[in-house]
Amino acid sequence: MSIPRNHHFVSQVHIKNFFNENLNEIFVYDKVLDNHFSKKTSKSLFSERDLNTKIKDGQKDFESLERDLNTYFEKDFKTHYDIIKDFILDLDYSDKVSNALYYFAKYGAIGEVRNPRHKQFVENALTEVFDKLLPNRTPELENEFQNTFAYKKETNYINSVQYSKVANKIVELMGDLIFKIEIPKNENDFFLLPDFCASNVREKINEYFNPDVKEIAYIGLPLSSKIYIHFYSSKIKNIKRKSEIFLVESPIVTALNKANFDFCESKVACESKDYLTKFIKNVAQQSI
Repeated sequence: MSIPRNHHFVSQVHIKNFFNENLNEIFVYDKVLDNHFSKKTSKSLFSERDLNTKIKDGQKDFESLERDLNTYFEKDFKTHYDIIKDFILDLDYSDKVSNALYYFAKYGAIGEVRNPRHKQFVENALTEVFDKLLPNRTPELENEFQNTFAYKKETNYINSVQYSKVANKIVELMGDLIFKIEIPKNENDFFLLPDFCASNVREKINEYFNPDVKEIAYIGLPLSSKIYIHFYSSKIKNIKRKSEIFLVESPIVTALNKANFDFCESKVACESKDYLTKFIKNVAQQSI
């Protein structure tokens, strides 16, 4: 049995929340190629071959990071999603709802580290550090250099992190979470899914010897076409400590979509072809 090597940086179970159920189709725009297209499956959307492959004991490990994602962020995704949908309807906040919110906060917290753009940033930073040492490289340092980058002969990324541990640490450092759930008031409005899963904003929320250290203090997660969850660290200065659910007008939906569109590397996906087409047209007009 072959091992799947097409690894997603936005989970398929998440992508499915942006599918048009009537058409069994999802609509995508690539801003780099200026191209509208659609897909009938999530298999090849927001994915890259061997994205989560790493070298372990000299062998390619295709599975451990994928298994970590499935166990902690994907297997129970739909269960927690249904809990959030029920909560929006009945407003009955419970431990079950709290657990579901923390589940999605952790899922959003790793949106950055599992993305190819961030992985390449890490690779570039590692290379830069060793390049600076090049003029004074001793035989011992040269050997260390070769050992450190030996993985590049087999795979593109070092993939030294474990997603579940990273997520736990980020949310732990955020402290108590304040959430805001936003739902489009206009039934013809839809949230877009960008190719980076969830937005992360850093602030100085903990005290360190280095005063410039900033950590993730905000996570913005478009959970579905109709649900957007904002998670704020309670340590943010002047933050309102009340969690709320809002029906939001079209300009707010547009602003959120515009922010995610601007930051995405190339693609956004949407349930509605009409909404996506009009949104992109308006974005193009604003840039003229």
